[in-house]
Amino acid sequence: MDLERLREVLNYVLSLRKPTGGFAFAGTVPSGIEDTYFALRTLDSLGYREGHQATADWLKQEPWVPDPTGRVLYFRVALYLRLGIEVPWEKVREEIVSFLPRLRGNPQKLDFLGRVTALARKHHESWHDLEAFLEEEALKADLSVTPKDTLQKLWRKYRVHILYGRPIDLLALSRFLELCQNPDGGFGCKPFTTSFLEHTYFAYRLFQELGEEPSRKDRTRDFILNCQSRRGGFARAPGGVPFLDITFYGVRVLEMLKGLCPLSP
Repeated sequence: MDLERLREVLNYVLSLRKPTGGFAFAGTVPSGIEDTYFALRTLDSLGYREGHQATADWLKQEPWVPDPTGRVLYFRVALYLRLGIEVPWEKVREEIVSFLPRLRGNPQKLDFLGRVTALARKHHESWHDLEAFLEEEALKADLSVTPKDTLQKLWRKYRVHILYGRPIDLLALSRFLELCQNPDGGFGCKPFTTSFLEHTYFAYRLFQELGEEPSRKDRTRDFILNCQSRRGGFARAPGGVPFLDITFYGVRVLEMLKGLCPLSP
C-alpha cells in the first residue's frame, strides 16, 4: 500500500473526529464508543503519534450505558487504558455482574467479558469469583463447527477456546475457512457466499491464530485495496460506503499481509 493511499486513510479517519474529541462514522451522528475505538486503533496502526487529549476529555464525560453484550464495555475499558484514564474497576465489575444471568454460554459475550477480566487481572484486580463463573459458563458454549456458522461466530468460538481452554475441532475450522474464500481473494461469511471485507478480516485472524498460510494472498490484497473508497476509508466491498470499523479491518488485513508500513511521524 503506497504512501499516498495511507495518507488518504489517515485523512479519512481524522475527518471524522468531532470538535469534542470523539469519532463518528458520519457528520450527522454523535460520537460513539465503538467508532472512537476503531478510529484510535486505526490511527495507532498507521503510526499516528499526535496526542488525543480532546478524545480523552470526551471519553471521561461519555455516559456509561449498560451493554449486555460486553462489546462496548470492552471497547470503553480498552480506550481508557489506551488514553491513560484511570479505569473505575469497581464500576466495571458491577456492570459485568449485572450481565451474568444473561450469558447462557454465548461465545461473543464470553469473549468480550473474558477480555475485560483479563485486562483487570493485568492491572492487579482480583476477580477470581467472576473468572470462575465465566469458566463455568464457557462449559455451556457450543463450540462445534456447523454449516449455520459464520466466520465471525467461529472467531468468537475460537476465542472461547483460547480464553477458557474449551476444545474445538481445529481441522473442521480450517476446512470451513478454506471453503469461505472466493476467486476474488475475499471471504464470504460462510462457504459460497459473497466476499466482504469484515469476513476477510475474521478469516485472516483465524489463519493467524491457527498458524496457517492463506492462499491467493495477492488476490486478497487486491480485494482489500479495491474496497478503499474515494474518501480514503474502506467499505465492505468495492464501490461501497466506508465505515470506521471496516477501515480498521482493512488496515489490519493489510498489516497481516505485510503490505502496510507506518507513516513517518
